Amino acid sequence: MKIKEPKNENYCATVIQIKNITPLVNCDNVVATTIMENQVITSKDTKIGDVGLFFPVETQLSEEFLKNNNLFKHPEKNLDQTKKGYFDDNGRIRCVKFRNHPSEGLFMPLESIEFTFNSITSPMPKIGDKFDELNGISICKKYVPKPKTPGLPGSKKETKEIESKIIDNQFKFHKDTSQLYANLHRIQGDSLISISYKIHGVSFIAANIICKKPLKWFEKVLKKLKINIVDTIYDLVYSSRNKIRNEELGYIPPIHSEDIWRIASEELKDFTSKGMTFYGEAAGFLPGGGALQKDFDYGCEPNQHKLFIYRINYTNPDGKVFEFSMKQVQDFCAKNGLLAVPQLYYGYAKDFVDHNELLMATSDFGGNKLDCTVKKDFDVTDFIHRVKQLYNEKDCYLCKTKVPEEGCVVRIEGLEAEAYKCKSARFLLRETVCLDKGEEDIESDS
Repeated sequence: MKIKEPKNENYCATVIQIKNITPLVNCDNVVATTIMENQVITSKDTKIGDVGLFFPVETQLSEEFLKNNNLFKHPEKNLDQTKKGYFDDNGRIRCVKFRNHPSEGLFMPLESIEFTFNSITSPMPKIGDKFDELNGISICKKYVPKPKTPGLPGSKKETKEIESKIIDNQFKFHKDTSQLYANLHRIQGDSLISISYKIHGVSFIAANIICKKPLKWFEKVLKKLKINIVDTIYDLVYSSRNKIRNEELGYIPPIHSEDIWRIASEELKDFTSKGMTFYGEAAGFLPGGGALQKDFDYGCEPNQHKLFIYRINYTNPDGKVFEFSMKQVQDFCAKNGLLAVPQLYYGYAKDFVDHNELLMATSDFGGNKLDCTVKKDFDVTDFIHRVKQLYNEKDCYLCKTKVPEEGCVVRIEGLEAEAYKCKSARFLLRETVCLDKGEEDIESDS
């Protein structure tokens, strides 16, 4: 058996064991189970103790997996063409409701991957294993909708080879934020954490870092003659989530009113000292009036936007990165008149329950008063349960329109900070509906 580390652990198969089963009202053929703090609807034949695979929402199952498990809704695509599944040709796992009961993922029996083995005696993956490929066969990947409008960032277009101004050890993309439910073991009672409100906007990076310097013709000649020429310079670099927008050496991109990444960089340049990099979310509207994320206005008027900073670091000339703590991010933004992402809690994980006890005791979440019994020992399951009840499933308090809050981010402080996202089921359901309608998303295409 060959298991490779998944390309994106947020959209992969995880081997799990069923810990609980909950009957559902008005549902005779399905039941609910909680997997990594997600409610998943599954067959009534599923039993406590069963071992199988969990796939998160917005994961795309491979054609091989769908075919061999007869999951296509078009039976001619299945291995057994007498059987009909419930998946469209794109294999996308959607957040759906079964008679008003949300399902946040897919559970499949472990036997569903037997087709990847050459021998029936081959060892099966064990509980906790994660993969998107098995024995050289693709199982799943992140679902990415195809852009419909030609010319959108990420769409296929003619490209030319460029000379990049980027130096390897200077610019750092922000790595994908992992799911909190899959990383609860990382949180201990004495972990210093911050909990911040998750902003549904467009990711940007604005940096002032050492770059290659465009050389004049005579400087190039002198450099070839081994004469010491200064060939680097601090320069502004701006980026979307996964693409540097002004990478080309010596090229100045034309000003474009819809280039939110350049706009963010220009607005932050007076605060971006040499070596500093800002990571944030642009929310609201583009100058031309288009929404950065449909209906999520974050209190902005049309043609206006806000920049929410969630991470700041300093990179020295040797490429060593020094991370600001979330408290330093909040303090820096407050001092300089910038917006940081709203901070909901900062302190030790073990103190979170005490800190929020009064809030939780006096709040009514969906008509259910919360159990506020303070436990003597830190219980990470209790911790995530309370986090979700406090910061998920309500309307976004920053938006004028009625939209669900996206969720929150729990960050563990340290020399190398760790950040984990916790999205609400209401938001995932809304995201599924938008994708079903084929609505374009600047964030997905960038």
